[in-house]
Amino acid sequence: MIIKFGERGDAVAQLQKRLNALGFKSKNDKLLVVDGIFGEGTEYAVMQFQKSVGLLIDGKVGDKTRAALAEQDVSKFLKDSDYIAAAKRLNVSELSIRVFGATEGRGVGFLKNGKAKILFERHRMYHYLVQFKGKAFANAQMKQFPNLVNTSPGGYKGNEAEYTRLKLAMNIHAEAALMSCSWGQFQIMGENWKDLGYASVFEFVDQMQATESLQLEAFVRFIEFKTGTIADKKVALVDALREEDWHTVFTLYNGKNYKKLGYQAKFQREWDHLEPLYGDKKAA
Repeated sequence: MIIKFGERGDAVAQLQKRLNALGFKSKNDKLLVVDGIFGEGTEYAVMQFQKSVGLLIDGKVGDKTRAALAEQDVSKFLKDSDYIAAAKRLNVSELSIRVFGATEGRGVGFLKNGKAKILFERHRMYHYLVQFKGKAFANAQMKQFPNLVNTSPGGYKGNEAEYTRLKLAMNIHAEAALMSCSWGQFQIMGENWKDLGYASVFEFVDQMQATESLQLEAFVRFIEFKTGTIADKKVALVDALREEDWHTVFTLYNGKNYKKLGYQAKFQREWDHLEPLYGDKKAA
């Protein structure tokens, strides 16, 4: 659950009490009024708290900020400085990389059990089994384990249950299984390991299990290498991002049906939220 500007209720009141106890005040340097209304003063105090612990400064209270408020370890979480460094490296505006990352990031990169968030794709497992072991083997596995090996996507269990699927798939072929998962906060597919410059899919997975900062590193590498053809013209994702050519960015990252999937609307919501905070910042 994310608590943000405009929210009302007991959860907001408890947040205001906690921020007051920690000494984080509104913009006028006064303690927050505990009224259960998430207004500008509460948002400002949240942002100051996020800044103090190194988290992304967006004024929203999700799992990461909630953990920090409870004084839990947040060392594996993405840091605000990571996006600043990414903007400089890609030579894009802070706003564009933050909005792109926020839309793709889907909240957190780790599950409650501490493992990286994953989604196992059974149709990619079939694809790689054909490559590694041949079509006859892949078809035999699909007949025996259709939820793990299939020519069509599906069978998702979500969250921790995806690791059960992954473990069973690794019993069939470990490398194919790891390549058939999307990993971390930005859900980068393991099949991209070589293009992204990792020594093996196993090294890629180890880094995805380490920190969200390393998950962002994979996302940045993906932006740097990804190309495609749109309207008979070869285009690069990083160039489109620099030019803020969103049609090309969305098409290369999400496919031509991004509008039907509601991606553009999600992106616009994040843009509207972050533009007042980062709209005037440029990469050095």
